[in-house]
Amino acid sequence: MALKLSLFVLMVWFIADRLFLKNNFKQQADFFLLNFKTENSYLFLVAILLMPVNWILETIKWRLLIKSAEPFPHLLKSIIAGVTLGFVTPGRSGEFVGRVLFVSEENKAKIFYLSSIGGIAQSVATLVAGVFFVFVWSGNSFFYGITIGVAVVFLLVYFRFDLLNQLISSNSFLAKHSLVIGEEELPSMLTQLQVLLLSFVRFGVYLLQYVLLMLFFGVSSNFWLMLINSGVFLVAQTFSPMMPFIDLSYRGGTALYVFADSTNSLGVLSAVMMVWLINLVVPSVIGYFFILNRKIKV
Repeated sequence: MALKLSLFVLMVWFIADRLFLKNNFKQQADFFLLNFKTENSYLFLVAILLMPVNWILETIKWRLLIKSAEPFPHLLKSIIAGVTLGFVTPGRSGEFVGRVLFVSEENKAKIFYLSSIGGIAQSVATLVAGVFFVFVWSGNSFFYGITIGVAVVFLLVYFRFDLLNQLISSNSFLAKHSLVIGEEELPSMLTQLQVLLLSFVRFGVYLLQYVLLMLFFGVSSNFWLMLINSGVFLVAQTFSPMMPFIDLSYRGGTALYVFADSTNSLGVLSAVMMVWLINLVVPSVIGYFFILNRKIKV
């Protein structure tokens, strides 16, 4: 019970800190209501409807990776619980803990490594797609080169995770404490390709959410411009800091830089805040209730 209470306090603090203590919530709320009364209100509603699509896609990825026969709703709960614990931990390190709570797999190391592979796949999709967006947005060889370089590194790690796993397994301490995963438990090439394809679709969902909300808040009426800028912004998010409350500040500052061609700074920050609320805060609150009703063994 103490763990659940601590989780609740952390969640409330992070949300309150970002919405009220370090943010002009009233100004953004008034701005939201002003835009919601216009004919573009449907853009906001579509962005919300994309949220469950996002987490359903992640659940399908998760099912492929762990080769689970458990009911889909049960696996979806594990994903949402992972969002909750990832929300309050550095680098979303608690995400796999939340996933473990709702799957019967006894090998916790397997859950950790497969969860990491899924995360790497999402980074690969973002960075590979980002090469195009960064090139169109800037044409700066420095930014373009960095994006290509990091994308190649993530691609190598993803498709040759077996080599990294051999290095990890050679560590006697990790092997002694069963903190390794067997080669036979790693995803096949076909599974990796399927997971990567789903990751690209998820990237498309994130991208569309940003575009819709930028249009909704009147950042620009140019769909193509919002598409390119949002793609670059998603690439920049790959390098975001570790803690959730710092991460949102980083997103805001980065968004203002990427969308510098717009004079509607309030709209840019409001769109970033809204995506954060839709994709992280709402699922985190739902996941907390899942965890609250789950008996946790310590």
